[in-house]
Amino acid sequence: MTLAHRFWSKVDPAPSQCCWEWTACKTTRGYGFFKLNYRNVHAHRVAYTLTKGEIPDGLVVRHTCDNRLCCNPDHLILGTQADNIADMHKRKRNNQPQGEQNGRCKLTAKQAMEIYKSPLPQNEIAELHNITQRNVSSIKSKKTWKHIHS
Repeated sequence: MTLAHRFWSKVDPAPSQCCWEWTACKTTRGYGFFKLNYRNVHAHRVAYTLTKGEIPDGLVVRHTCDNRLCCNPDHLILGTQADNIADMHKRKRNNQPQGEQNGRCKLTAKQAMEIYKSPLPQNEIAELHNITQRNVSSIKSKKTWKHIHS
C-alpha cells in the first residue's frame, strides 16, 4: 500500500461537508496524527505535503477553516507561527481563563490591583498576600493579570 493510499484511507472527504476530516488517531489537543517513518506527524501537514509539496523550514501549515481535523488541501495554507497565533486571536480561540476565572488563582482582581499599585518592596507585598516575590514581580511587570490594567 502506498503512503498516499494509507494516508487518504484515514480521511473522510464527505461531499456534504467542505472539511475532509481525519478519522484515525488524534492528539490530546484535537489534531489528527499519522505514523510516518516511526514518528507521529500532524495529519494536516502530511495532507499538505502530499498535495502541495514540501513545507519550507520555519513555516507551519495553517487551517483556514479552523478545524484541527481537516485535511482538505483547499483549507491548508503555509504561514509563520506568528501568522498562526494571529489567526488564533482573530478567531477568539485564545480562551485561557483569566484572573479569578482561573481555577489556580490565589488572588482577587482587587488584590492584584493593590499589589500593582503598592509602593512597598516586593518581598513585603509577597508576604502580606502569601504569594511569592516572583508572583508580585509578574503582576507589577504586567506579565500576569494583564486584563486588570487600564
